[in-house]
Amino acid sequence: MGLAAKRKVTSRGAHGASKSVVIPSKLKIGEVATIAANRLMIIDPRGEINENDLLEFLETHIEPNFWPWLKQKKAEK
Repeated sequence: MGLAAKRKVTSRGAHGASKSVVIPSKLKIGEVATIAANRLMIIDPRGEINENDLLEFLETHIEPNFWPWLKQKKAEK
């Protein structure tokens, strides 16, 4: 079963140049997390999926399909 949550984005690092989002405690995590991002972000909190594979999946499957889906969902309201 998936998890849906909103998290506050907080500043980190020197002069707040980096931003962070806390991973929910209910998720199993590894020592590192792999991330792919554009307008949307996909994260493997266990770090088991290569970041380039995540990016390819994001750009090939998620980004092109998400925006038309969201537009249709908004039009149905």
